[in-house]
Amino acid sequence: MMFAGLMVLTAGVTMAAAPASATSCNSWLNHKDIRLAPDEYQAGVECSDIDGDRKVRGQLNRNNATDKYTSYFTTEDKAYRTGWYQCLAGCTDEWHEARI
Repeated sequence: MMFAGLMVLTAGVTMAAAPASATSCNSWLNHKDIRLAPDEYQAGVECSDIDGDRKVRGQLNRNNATDKYTSYFTTEDKAYRTGWYQCLAGCTDEWHEARI
């Protein structure tokens, strides 16, 4: 009887320890050297895993200017990019997920 109780407890712990899925993406910043004009930048993002109830978009964070975004997407293993923009006060890249 005790042996059976121990088996049930062990099985319960094993089931509870199953990993949860998570969205996994990488973003990057491309730089274009423009002669005799301010340089331009582009943000890119690619996801190897997107949760089924999520969508993702990339963002070019432009300091002291309007941020630029990719469209939302749910396709994995495909790169998405913003257009090319000047970042006179600097810029960074990132990605965001949202519920579908």
